[in-house]
Amino acid sequence: MITPRRATWFELFGDLVFAAAIGQLTRLVGAHPTLESIAAAAGLFVPVWWTWVLYAVQANRTDRDTAAHRLIAMAGWAGVIAMAMCADGVTGSAGAAAGFVGGYLWARAGVAALYAWDARGGTALQPVLRAYVRGSLFSGAAWLGGLILVHGAPRYLVWTAAMICELLLPLVAGRSIARVSHEAEHLRERFGAFTIMVLGESVLGFTGGLTHAPLTPAAALTGIAAFGLTACLWWTYFNAGGTRPGAHAALNRGGKLLHAYTFGHLPLQLGLALTGATIGIAVAGGSAHLDITAAACLLGGVIIFLAASALTRAAFLGFGEGVVVRRLLTAALLLSLLPLAPHVPFTAVLVVLTAVLAVSATLEAPAYRIEESVGQRVDGD
Repeated sequence: MITPRRATWFELFGDLVFAAAIGQLTRLVGAHPTLESIAAAAGLFVPVWWTWVLYAVQANRTDRDTAAHRLIAMAGWAGVIAMAMCADGVTGSAGAAAGFVGGYLWARAGVAALYAWDARGGTALQPVLRAYVRGSLFSGAAWLGGLILVHGAPRYLVWTAAMICELLLPLVAGRSIARVSHEAEHLRERFGAFTIMVLGESVLGFTGGLTHAPLTPAAALTGIAAFGLTACLWWTYFNAGGTRPGAHAALNRGGKLLHAYTFGHLPLQLGLALTGATIGIAVAGGSAHLDITAAACLLGGVIIFLAASALTRAAFLGFGEGVVVRRLLTAALLLSLLPLAPHVPFTAVLVVLTAVLAVSATLEAPAYRIEESVGQRVDGD
């Protein structure tokens, strides 16, 4: 029996760098969320997330942890640190915008250097390196062009177009990179680790909120509900980690399922980040009411998370599968409750969210027991 590959200590150390960047982005939402702050945090989340994916996938493809790889990766992570440092001023400071873009391009160059190092001597990684370098040159020109040549809203449109092109690159270059194998279990573990990082912002949010909240029973109840909501989000994600028996082999071969799994995590983890950014406000606010923007950020994050996790699971099991249907129905229920959220206390919103997710997780439990039973029989065969 082959032992599945696990994440290395070095990869987990690198996650700390990205955790700092995610923390800076969630703080962009601010004590009083606005559409502008939410859009900025969501927009900047994408290049940070994508940078993490690039490093995670590169490590998955090469399965090496040498001194050279560590040094190259750490040099690239310096760009992620620059992104974290400059994130809060991108929309208002030319210097911060330049620092964020420069950090992003430097971090991408680190991935290219890792591929170049591993592609020496003519390996299957050379097509991946060529595709990655071509895509990086194009996107780099777009990012720098947006930084230097345009300002205001047009700049963000140029950057958005550049980001979309980058996300499409694996789909366009699918054939040239299909010959490189993937370790499905390692990828699943890595995406799970990133999800833990994002959920950590929820924990920081409600614990930080409790330090600023008055010591009242209402504040205690709000803190308990916030922890319960975070725990339910964790439970929901990691229960959803099961896919049909044999799906791991399909992920190893790449293709549509691998793309669905990877890109399905972008809205899923973005939704968690938005919810985590707002939980601290809810706890610190005690019995105050959410405004419509904060309510949309809090509930909307959970709705996006549920819908994205359902659609990702549907790629493996179909839209008629029970858990998929329940997730989509739960998301629709929360969407219908969104107009009511500004009219009830923070605490009540958190309690309702926690209760809905707890009931949803309870109803999903039989499906997971069946999957585990089937998976054990398949492994035994």
